Amino acid sequence: MTCFCSARTESMMASLRLVPPTLGLVPPISVSLMASLSAALGLSASLSASLGASAGASLAASANLSALASLSAALQAGLGMGLSAALHASVVAKVQASLAASIKGFNANSGALLPNLGLLADLQLALAPLAGLAGLMLGLQATLGLQLGAPGAIAALQARLAASAHLSANLNASAHLHLSATAALLAALGLKANLQGALQANAMAAATASLMAGLPTLGNLNLLALLAGLLSMLGAIKLALGVDLRLPNAAVALRAALSLLPLSALAALAASLSANASASVSASASLAASASANAVAGLNLAGVASANLSAVASLAMLLQLMAQGGLGLPAGSCGHPCPLALLHGVPPLPSLKIST
Repeated sequence: MTCFCSARTESMMASLRLVPPTLGLVPPISVSLMASLSAALGLSASLSASLGASAGASLAASANLSALASLSAALQAGLGMGLSAALHASVVAKVQASLAASIKGFNANSGALLPNLGLLADLQLALAPLAGLAGLMLGLQATLGLQLGAPGAIAALQARLAASAHLSANLNASAHLHLSATAALLAALGLKANLQGALQANAMAAATASLMAGLPTLGNLNLLALLAGLLSMLGAIKLALGVDLRLPNAAVALRAALSLLPLSALAALAASLSANASASVSASASLAASASANAVAGLNLAGVASANLSAVASLAMLLQLMAQGGLGLPAGSCGHPCPLALLHGVPPLPSLKIST
């Protein structure tokens, strides 16, 4: 069984205290402008945006498909198996026991982490601009094959903005985007966007709901979200800029990495997004909304839509946190008294509201 290890958690918190102040190192472009630029380029949460444009049962199915895909990726990172493998009859009891140990370990350790809430909230706020820039860079690389620091990057972005504005007026393109997003989520589950894939997705959703019903309640979701968000930010910054902010001399390395990017030109490009461009993006979302029902009309995902997967997102977040932070160990193997022994009959801590 894999425990949310107390010893590893202490080490993670010590590394977070090493993150240098980023005031003065923040690129000259606001988070909101980066979000607007990403949306105009079709990079910012394009998958969830296209899915969220639909309504009714389609919206519920899309949200649950997204939850299943996130859980599958988290299980792969944490347990080395995707969701379909984890739901196999021969291993489901073992998987459920491991997940229960992880939840209980987090519940046991969360009390000791509560004094760090202020630090975690401050770090999240301070790192948001850098994380936004990192997300934009990674989106450009993955979607357009464009390196922001490469010569001609700004000109290429301007051309892409013009092309996006043109495509946003195309209803068929919006429908295709939605269908592609649904197919992408099904593909993340190892399924095809056809009748057989939809049947398998419905069965997978029902089995996942059954799995979740047998797990303990995960407490203190605010703390979990803060920790998971921070490690995701740090991971994106490291991947995009090549800088691990938890290492010595991180501030120097960050300055050097940012100096290679056309940040002033990027800020000017983001600020130049006119009301017409924003309206164009809004129009694209509206067209996707009207086209989405037709785009997935051939897929019966009623079982996915009706499954109770409300706890899936928080579990996926916990598994990703454990994988990114290296927090999972077999219970008792770290040499410290295992907190799982203290948890018999003890309810999880409630989630606390955090003011930032």
